[in-house]
Amino acid sequence: MGRARPALWWEHLPDEQLLRVPLRRLGLRIEGTALEERLGQLHGELEQAGIRRFRPYAWLSTSWFTPHGYTGFAIPFYLAHPRLVRLERRTMGDAEGASREVCLRLLRHETGHALYNAYGLHRRGRWREVFGPFGQPYRASYAPTPGSRHFVVNLDHWYAQSHPVEDWSETFAVWLRPGARWRSRYAGWPALRKLRYVEEVVREIAELPPRIRTRERIDPLAELDLCLHEFYRRKRARVRRVRRNGPRREFLR
Repeated sequence: MGRARPALWWEHLPDEQLLRVPLRRLGLRIEGTALEERLGQLHGELEQAGIRRFRPYAWLSTSWFTPHGYTGFAIPFYLAHPRLVRLERRTMGDAEGASREVCLRLLRHETGHALYNAYGLHRRGRWREVFGPFGQPYRASYAPTPGSRHFVVNLDHWYAQSHPVEDWSETFAVWLRPGARWRSRYAGWPALRKLRYVEEVVREIAELPPRIRTRERIDPLAELDLCLHEFYRRKRARVRRVRRNGPRREFLR
């Protein structure tokens, strides 16, 4: 468990008052929360998998995202406090990553992004042969094939089918999860080739230092002047657009 967190001045405000608070004034940190413990588990999984020289860093922002070229990733701020998880659920109907299991799935996924940035894996011809072109444009939406055996399943909406980089990160997340038994789970699937490629690459880089190390953070919570009300107004508008266009995990920054 994380260390006991100090009480924050806004914890017991009613929703209408809490929604007026700017994001930067929330005063949230990862330290001392369940996120700290889950990141510790992630690091333990990387060690157990033989990845000795790479650990992603993390910061709080408005959503889950790994900026291109960065070796760390952002985590949505509401996961740093149970009061904000409740507000997220009341406002959006769900709080992505609030459960331990889903949070770890997302952490592994974002680590997959950070890992290919750190080692330049997406520049390899073999990577492109297995997963597709890294530079393929992101579409506004995608139409997944739920029964496809060419892709693993980790996050909702068959997210591996949305883009080659998501295919890699979803495959890495499945490969990394302890007890996944991916060899038997995906036996006979074309996706098994992708999982074996992940294992091959990890074996190669396990003891190598990353080619790139970054510490920068994009849109850290402490620099965001947006109030919670305006944040959720924009987020609801984005969700409405996504539902019209088809499935897509939107990164709200």
